[in-house]
Amino acid sequence: MPDYTPFSGSYRTPHARLERSRELWTMRSAVGKEITAGIFDVATGRELRVALGDELLESRLSRQGDTPLEVRASEIRNLLATRGWREPDGGQRV
Repeated sequence: MPDYTPFSGSYRTPHARLERSRELWTMRSAVGKEITAGIFDVATGRELRVALGDELLESRLSRQGDTPLEVRASEIRNLLATRGWREPDGGQRV
């Protein structure tokens, strides 16, 4: 009988579901950096993702619909506005 090791053989990583459902807003700093907020469909529910480029700043999961996520996104947008961030022309609002 051959020796068994859990490290032999192949391991398949399950495919994580992450699909953008809708973008809530984009804010731009005075130097041109952009922070975006969007709601995504994920395997465990709906997720708010706030990102600066490729860097994820905040992630929040909801199983009770989009309202709690929209409220949090609005809080973040208002905080950014007090710190000088602005919506670019044609920006969407929650």
